[in-house]
Amino acid sequence: MRNFGKLIVSSCLLFSFFLFASDGHSQTHSGFYIEGSTLYDANGEPFVMRGINHGHAWYKHDSNVAIPAIANQGANTIRIVLSDGGQWAKDDINTLNQVLDLAEEHEMIAVVEVHDATGSNSMADLNRAVDYWIEMKDALIGKEDRVIINIANEWYGAWDGQGWANGYKEVIPRLRNAGFTHTLMVDAAGWGQYPQSIHDYGQEVFNADPLANTMFSIHMYEYAGGNASMVQSNIDGVVDQGLALVIGEFGHMHTDGDVDEATILSYSQQRGVGWLAWSWKGNGTQWEYLDLSYDWQGTNLTSWGNTIVHGPNGLLETSIPSSIFHTAPNNGDPPPHNGNETILYDFEHGTQGWSGSSLLGGPWTTNEWSTNGNHSLKADIFLSANSKHELAKVENRNLSGYSTLQATVRHAHWGNVGNLTARMYVKTGSNYSWFNGDPIPVNSANGTTVTLPLSSIPNLNDVKEIGVEFIGASNSNGQTAIYLDHVTIQ
Repeated sequence: MRNFGKLIVSSCLLFSFFLFASDGHSQTHSGFYIEGSTLYDANGEPFVMRGINHGHAWYKHDSNVAIPAIANQGANTIRIVLSDGGQWAKDDINTLNQVLDLAEEHEMIAVVEVHDATGSNSMADLNRAVDYWIEMKDALIGKEDRVIINIANEWYGAWDGQGWANGYKEVIPRLRNAGFTHTLMVDAAGWGQYPQSIHDYGQEVFNADPLANTMFSIHMYEYAGGNASMVQSNIDGVVDQGLALVIGEFGHMHTDGDVDEATILSYSQQRGVGWLAWSWKGNGTQWEYLDLSYDWQGTNLTSWGNTIVHGPNGLLETSIPSSIFHTAPNNGDPPPHNGNETILYDFEHGTQGWSGSSLLGGPWTTNEWSTNGNHSLKADIFLSANSKHELAKVENRNLSGYSTLQATVRHAHWGNVGNLTARMYVKTGSNYSWFNGDPIPVNSANGTTVTLPLSSIPNLNDVKEIGVEFIGASNSNGQTAIYLDHVTIQ
């Protein structure tokens, strides 16, 4: 009887999914969804992944540092390596909740993947990955707007599209019957490097999803991304079918040859295809050249890291956060207004992706002080004569048509602060040209408003960074804390 009851529940769920799938936009209230070759976020806005892979399964104790550091590079997505226990120590539900919370706090969409079935042709390994997601269900249901499930990393090592398709056609309905409505991601066959499997059988796999909410991933190393024509034809073969695609992994070289990373970046931008660079750190001596950073904190990027973050078509130039992080929580309303003022950042629900430079610690959200609401952004700094310290948000914004950008700042009432000043700034255009307002003396009481007039600043349709610079005076020295709140535009 218990099995019969489960069958009835599963059938009802599947019937409900078909009803939702009959109108693609009906899913926009709950999570990501696919229409044609485009991935849309929960607000119905197109979302193009620009992000970095992180090997959490192997470096579980470093994720608390790595995830914020990746966000600080401008990533709008992080692909997180997990283990179902098949090859490495299993990531339990508490760990999964922690990494998802960190990604959300730093305004990144999380793509979660099970790595243990890598290169396997075994249905048992693929089903074990699906069993893992079902076991983790309580950590995933309700997060359809900020989590995408990459079912199994590089399952199916053979260069055989039919066997690959048959496997996914079997397991995708299992996930739907278990109650998952998330966007699902499926890696190509051939260790992710056989795009022909998607070209030939991708539509069959997509059709196996009753929600029509499955996208595909190519891992572009030497066999799938070795030269420009290869990159372009592999992308076109998916997108031109009306299927959604992301370059789920890629490097600048690999074991058996070079990779045309410049074309991957430029052609992905041209076709509106997402990409997730491999990988933050920890590739070992054999593949150390794929590390994006020399340290977990991201204070010293490698040449590969600088290409991904600062290079043409890199993160700072092309990454746009999902709109879900810039609307009022739970109701989809636009940002709050106060008269003709629009609040860009209020830090009521986390750091909103802000980072900083020349900081001792942070930034964090705090309830120690605020000028609007209950929270503000805080960081510890060590002052010296004429030292400079920044709190900044790196993202692409269009501020055309606005006249003034402003924020409220203060410093802690402890430390030898001296005549600390602060000024608002923006960086615009492909050259990241710096424009700042006048420095204003900062107090430790109710806060100080810093303002940047915008009318004479060029390239406001291409703002790369918004920030506040705190400047120590000749008599400043020692440790203190700085605060930022209520960043607005008029």
